[in-house]
Amino acid sequence: MRTQKIKFSEQEVLCFFPNDRSDLGQAISELSLEDGSPVIVLTGGGSDERETDVTRRAIQTIAGIADNLNAVVICEGTDSGVMAEIGQIRWKRGYTFSLVGIAPEELVTWVDGPSSKKFLWWGEKRWQLEPHYSNFILVPGSQFSDESPWVFDAATIVSKDHKSVTILINGGDVSRMDVELSLKIGRPVIALSRTGGLADEIARQPNRHELITVAPANTAQQIIKVVQEALTMTKSDIVIPSVFSAK
Repeated sequence: MRTQKIKFSEQEVLCFFPNDRSDLGQAISELSLEDGSPVIVLTGGGSDERETDVTRRAIQTIAGIADNLNAVVICEGTDSGVMAEIGQIRWKRGYTFSLVGIAPEELVTWVDGPSSKKFLWWGEKRWQLEPHYSNFILVPGSQFSDESPWVFDAATIVSKDHKSVTILINGGDVSRMDVELSLKIGRPVIALSRTGGLADEIARQPNRHELITVAPANTAQQIIKVVQEALTMTKSDIVIPSVFSAK
């Protein structure tokens, strides 16, 4: 596994390039996260214009929760959608919670970073990394979703004896995979309704999986309540499911 310091205009960030998921333990140790912390896995996409304000306020609430609980937030880390918003809010508000971006190395770049397009099936430029994360782990992969198993392994390692939760905002096919992986290992999922996409699809389902909680994105106190409840669940409260009901 190699490491590299990436220079952004406002900070320098340590980035890890693991070859295999067995390298994650070493990377997390070098980030001084091996003692365990509550973990929030944030997944989602861009919002339609009518959902932008409510989505932004919801992410502000999540960032505040993370800072108050000294939680680690893990998500894709690109400069788009909810991934960009959480990084910008963390920086502007001076929050100190660890924000770790995990993305396929072949699909992303940064200032003075790689520019090769040979892996890009859409034929466009690479996605920029959001410059206000505390660290990045760039993993092997040729499409978004290849990072999903890495995200969930990392969250498991970091949380250790603490709790973890996946929060869904908007979202599409990649987020659906993230939700499925969460439920498979018994990680609670909070879908923030009124943000569009998969989150609203799940909110409309009458028979949701028992590990899925829906909270309205425009109600900060409800978000705080359900996230705190998820991060204080005991192991006896968690039932590992065999089927993901939100299809």
